[in-house]
Amino acid sequence: MRRVFIIIALSLFASFSFAQNIPAGMRMEISEFETDDNEYSVFSYKDEDGTFGYYLSLGRVYHLLELVRDDITDASFDHVDEVCLCMGTTIEEAFAFIDTLLALREKEPGTTVDFRCRMTNGAGRLTSYSTATCIVVKRFLQTKRLCFHFVSGRRTAEADIKKTELKNLRQNMKINNKLHPNQ
Repeated sequence: MRRVFIIIALSLFASFSFAQNIPAGMRMEISEFETDDNEYSVFSYKDEDGTFGYYLSLGRVYHLLELVRDDITDASFDHVDEVCLCMGTTIEEAFAFIDTLLALREKEPGTTVDFRCRMTNGAGRLTSYSTATCIVVKRFLQTKRLCFHFVSGRRTAEADIKKTELKNLRQNMKINNKLHPNQ
């Protein structure tokens, strides 16, 4: 009986140690926040060559067709344009990046900054590096926000992020960091 317990304990320890290593090409979500018209997330990603980094996803979801009925399951056809801003290689750099975005939001409307980014290929994997242009905008009767312009396919797409989304992502990152300090 003691031998069986030791074998089970060792197999559990081995599985936990493998769980700490992120497989290449897979996103590990750290923080997520969703609004009525957009989805935001902070995740870590490991490339095929072994490089590791943290990314801020500014996903833009377009509901092309949505079917809602009582007798069948709901179905929808969506199109997602997603740009992932490079935040750094450590969690401290990721926190500093969020702080940079919060400070940028306080600048005058029209302020423009370019950020290094990557697009998704539709299967959750990141493509090569590109540039997303961030503009501080103030819309009529709304607060200031950051508007990111990026090339998606043959067209230019945009995604906005407000102070509340940035603060919620940062708070969720803090909670995740306390729960998983070795991540």
